[in-house]
Amino acid sequence: MNWTDLKEKIYYQDGSYRDIYVLQTNVADWEIWIDYVNKNYRLDWFNRKTDKSENQIDFGVIKEFWSANHDLYSIAKVFIDKIQINAHFFDSTEMESDIDPSEFNSIKDHDKLIKYISDVSKLLDKELILTPENEPKTILFKVNKDDILFPVSL
Repeated sequence: MNWTDLKEKIYYQDGSYRDIYVLQTNVADWEIWIDYVNKNYRLDWFNRKTDKSENQIDFGVIKEFWSANHDLYSIAKVFIDKIQINAHFFDSTEMESDIDPSEFNSIKDHDKLIKYISDVSKLLDKELILTPENEPKTILFKVNKDDILFPVSL
């Protein structure tokens, strides 16, 4: 796989983002993921309960949101060097994040994302998929631990 093909088929720039999904998750999966990113990545998470930006995600606040104890939805920005992954906490049954394809300028950037996705797949023992924004059935690639499948021809 070469960068030109990846840029054209995966990281094309049309003004939309790409979504990263982990399907059929549960609260325990989220706790594992939050612990992992809190320990391994630079984060920016706005805690709407305290109205402060924090460098760690407070899992207790996220669980409160899911329990409908407050309506203070938040997003965590997870940084892989200059690449920003926006993690959404819509509900506990699915992990959804998004990336801006304009931040991917080389095969090295792609490899950094693949490493992150592969690490999360191993931690959760689940497959992750990358799709065009709001098109969860249009899979650009799948990662299951160290296996990467590109359904689009590259």
